[in-house]
Amino acid sequence: MNIRERLLGIPDLILAKRLQMMSSSQLNEYTAMLHSFVEKFPSDEAEIRSAMEERDLKLIIKYLTGLRETLVNIYADDLADECWKRLNSFDIDRPDKIEAYISFLLSTLTALSIDIQVAFYFEENEPSLVPAAGQVQEDAVNKIILAVDDDTYFLDTFKAALKDVPCRIIGVTSGLSALGVLNKLKPVLFVLDIEMPGMDGIQLAAEIKAMEHNAPIIFITGNSKIEYVQKCMEAGASDFIVKPINPSDAAHRIQKFL
Repeated sequence: MNIRERLLGIPDLILAKRLQMMSSSQLNEYTAMLHSFVEKFPSDEAEIRSAMEERDLKLIIKYLTGLRETLVNIYADDLADECWKRLNSFDIDRPDKIEAYISFLLSTLTALSIDIQVAFYFEENEPSLVPAAGQVQEDAVNKIILAVDDDTYFLDTFKAALKDVPCRIIGVTSGLSALGVLNKLKPVLFVLDIEMPGMDGIQLAAEIKAMEHNAPIIFITGNSKIEYVQKCMEAGASDFIVKPINPSDAAHRIQKFL
């Protein structure tokens, strides 16, 4: 799988016909824009969140306008169009609606940034590092997903998001509890929060590998910084779910591995 095919798999980038028409030099220019978006997004996110805390609508509009231009340039058309509509309909008397949209947008863009980084990571590393979806052939009742997060609300939301997915979800709230489960069961997929007290998700991933469990690992995060995502990829990440959870997106990402 080459970088064109990997980028086509990112749903928020509208690339179907565009990539086919790009020459090699044009593709290089486009991927450079993607890298720029990834590098700049954490600072853009921090500025927007600061403006939200200050309830500075003019500053919010300024930052979102710049972010929308970036989305247009990287062909995230649907996100850019929705952003434009919101910018033209913000109601200063309804800050709750403004904050709700911005929270949704930043979460979506965090996922987009991570998806782009994952595509480039796998492009630069051996194809064998990518776990193939559908490798496991167990019956649905035996497809166990082990979800580990110290936030019980996330575990409940995650289970609800996968109610129509044929699998059995076991949710635990610590790395030690997860290791206890692994002494008895063999999950086909791991969903691990990274920031947990005691044993964090990356440490748990290392323990999982040491126990010779080779199922794919999906990390739960809200951090799109390059060095952070790189560390997760090196720890064995196959994909990511971004907090706060988007139920349909989570179900889609899980089903790729079942």
